[in-house]
Amino acid sequence: MMRFFLTMIVIFCANHLFAQKAVIDSTAYQTWSSLEGPTISRNGQYVCYTIKNVPIGSQTLVIQSTDGKWKKDLIDGSGILSDKYFLFNTKKDSLGMLTLGTNHIQYIPNASCCNLKETKGIEYLLYPSSRNSKDLVLRNLKTDKGKIFTSVDSWNFDNGLLVLIKSMQGNAQSQSINIGNIFTGKVSKIWEGIKPENLILDVKHQQLAFKTGDSVWYYKMGSPQAVCIIGKSPKNIKGGLDLGDLSCFSKDGQRLFTSLTKKGISKAQPKKIVELWSYTDTVLQSEQKVEVVDQTYLAVINIADRNVIRLQYQVGEGFQFPTSEGIADTSALIENPHIGDLWSITYKPTWDLVSIKSGKRKNLACLNNIRAPFVQLSPCGKYIIYFDATKQNYFSYEIATATVRNLTQDLKVSWINMSMDDRDDSKGARGITSLIWLKNDASVFVYDRYDIWKVDPLGKQKPVNITNGYGQKNNIIFTYAFNLFKGNMPNNILNKNEILYFTAFNKENKNNGFFLKQLDKAGDPELLHMGSYLYQTNSGDYVPPGSDFSPIKAGNSKMHLVRRMNATDAPNYFSTRDFKTFTRLSNLQPQKKYNWYTTELHTWKSLDGRTLQGILYKPENFNPNKKYPVIFSYYERRSDGLNAFIMPESLCAGCDINIPTYVSNGYLVFCPDIYYKIGDAMQGTYDAVVSAGKYVSNLPYVNGKKMGIQGCSFGGLQTNYLVTHTSLFAAAKSSSSLVDLVSGYGSLGDRGVYSGQDYYENGQNRLGGSLWERPESYIKNSPIFQLDKVTTPLLIMHTKIDDACAFINVTELFLGLRRLGKKSWMVIYSKGNHGVFDKDEVKDFSTRMIQFFDHYLKDKPTPLWMLDGIEASSDGINDSFKLDDTGRTPGPGLLSPIEQKKVDAMMTRKPINITLK
Repeated sequence: MMRFFLTMIVIFCANHLFAQKAVIDSTAYQTWSSLEGPTISRNGQYVCYTIKNVPIGSQTLVIQSTDGKWKKDLIDGSGILSDKYFLFNTKKDSLGMLTLGTNHIQYIPNASCCNLKETKGIEYLLYPSSRNSKDLVLRNLKTDKGKIFTSVDSWNFDNGLLVLIKSMQGNAQSQSINIGNIFTGKVSKIWEGIKPENLILDVKHQQLAFKTGDSVWYYKMGSPQAVCIIGKSPKNIKGGLDLGDLSCFSKDGQRLFTSLTKKGISKAQPKKIVELWSYTDTVLQSEQKVEVVDQTYLAVINIADRNVIRLQYQVGEGFQFPTSEGIADTSALIENPHIGDLWSITYKPTWDLVSIKSGKRKNLACLNNIRAPFVQLSPCGKYIIYFDATKQNYFSYEIATATVRNLTQDLKVSWINMSMDDRDDSKGARGITSLIWLKNDASVFVYDRYDIWKVDPLGKQKPVNITNGYGQKNNIIFTYAFNLFKGNMPNNILNKNEILYFTAFNKENKNNGFFLKQLDKAGDPELLHMGSYLYQTNSGDYVPPGSDFSPIKAGNSKMHLVRRMNATDAPNYFSTRDFKTFTRLSNLQPQKKYNWYTTELHTWKSLDGRTLQGILYKPENFNPNKKYPVIFSYYERRSDGLNAFIMPESLCAGCDINIPTYVSNGYLVFCPDIYYKIGDAMQGTYDAVVSAGKYVSNLPYVNGKKMGIQGCSFGGLQTNYLVTHTSLFAAAKSSSSLVDLVSGYGSLGDRGVYSGQDYYENGQNRLGGSLWERPESYIKNSPIFQLDKVTTPLLIMHTKIDDACAFINVTELFLGLRRLGKKSWMVIYSKGNHGVFDKDEVKDFSTRMIQFFDHYLKDKPTPLWMLDGIEASSDGINDSFKLDDTGRTPGPGLLSPIEQKKVDAMMTRKPINITLK
């Protein structure tokens, strides 16, 4: 008996503790703190990052050691992290130099800007002198010794190449360019003239280039002077084009990438009296009328012969260049822009190789009709790797011999990304846009559904599954752990015997972590760490935006910086050398002040027999003896986000409920995964959501009569479909959605410019063919044809401008519901585009949405806007939020008793079906 009373006391105290926590509201949004902007020093000993909204309305910069033993905070700080110092600007326009590991700060007055670069393993700092802002101090941070360069107007400094621009005495408009020797302090003038600009450096080849007026000048270290390589109005630039800005040097240093520009068509054109739309138009008249802006075309300047070579001839051509350092840029891969609609004979994706030396092009017939982004140029430019979605195999094209090889024809695996395996337009291989390579293009690594393969682009060696099938056996998806670019430099090239780190994501239990594999060793990858956290899932849209974080490696150390989170532990930074043990660096936990949420992974059977997964979000102060209302929120498959930490905000993506807010305020939220069938996508929605509703309603703590549904965009279409096919739910919200796929198919999207028919046929709507091939699919999946079946009160939100889901389409939904006397409200905003993002509009809609659900799912009083509407003369913002105190509820619509009987009779009719003869 005593144990019973003690248990009851513990439960009472725990519930009392939870009850003291605040619920999430607009105050929480404004004061919420979060981490961002992490960097790590080259030696791996220090990191810095920013804490936003600490203190409230400001931010704190944190610099600390990766062993967690030293830390320094700076309010409103920002700066540069070196191996020895942290450099930051103060409010007094001084440069602060914090000696890392200590509290010692040296201030350099009047030095509001600086430049930090490494040369031969030594860091150099360049900044204006405190005595004279025209003098520059170059400081060796290893020896703390400095050199002074006088009378400098501006400078450029990179890896030992120091360029000083000075004004000439007696001539205010004339300037000189000078090269400074960082070791001796000697300055040599290489050019003098008027207004040098657009200066670019090639550190590797010790050269630079710049423009003055229409001329291009070039300088090579060791030469006496810069020389003009392109004069005013060069003869080999034709077609009314002008020379644009310089971009960069080629990898071999022999060419300069630049642009050629052409002025766009003037706005002051005479109006057409008539326009003719012809069935043979490859581009619709509406697309042709889009205002033509200034056009820019890629070109190169051969430094040796000073010729300008135009590489690009059509705006929209996509270029891929070799990325490896130390190679010559000999050719580039061009994806030619597609013309017209996908179904058109003019729509043929084609690819060319262009010689950077001559500008000559060669069409690659083997790549024609291989849709991007499934074509990749190798880092050294030896091969083109592509995935043929029709043949479901990887191929290589050897540029030197024009030889095509099927690299994976004997492998009995699936390459399709399982996250997108139920869409006709997504039959591409997983990870095709993020390939990693061995040096010199020796091998390429490709992803199957779970595992990673090493493939010989010459096809001589058999492909090797470097993860040994471990992923498929254990339902784990492996991905290369690091970003493929580090700054502007490629980070996807590996050594032969390198250790590879993989992120690993378990699709069954949603655990996330790291494995490693030594390339020269056979067998399974080595497990380093897995747990109920989220580091990096590579699940794309299936986890909340910003959830994934690629590990950051120190430049000259094995130290790494990672970010870890789960549903109840906010995102925080950790350091690790081996991905087995982690040192916590930050411990920001803003959610602990609020009634937060927990997550549970649930499994049940869909109506079609498929096993589905979904996330149930519960409040922290959950009471199993209470009956909770529940809102179902859906968009494709979201169960991969089980361990994601969702930031509190008024709306998610401008149109969706914010789960932490609703759960904190006493709702349960359930997010079911949905699988779709080509030609009948909405049936998959019905099977998943209705089965989820029945499953959840049987949980002992759920009020099965107080369940709501909500979705945005494609999720909004699903909501519209559900309310026309089931009465299981007590309230529904649909935003930025479609209702009529028949009229939508024949409409122009993007403000009446472009046809979106391919989206309906092969995209997310998954109709699997044209309207005339599959009329039954368009009608069955269009809620507009079943509006008479609606019994669920529906809140609709849309914006006047919506480039994805036309406003005129959704008006069919509201006008139909109004004609049928169904309880419905449509909230319209003028500023947003496929969602609301203006602060006032966001506040307005989020308030109306929660009031709507509170009334129908919590029996709270009705807000006046649901009872009395809003006068057209009112601006509507923040209007009529007051709750009715007389007990009124939304009543019947405008139908007469006779009309109402007609509508009631329609409720019994069978769904419309089409039989094709």
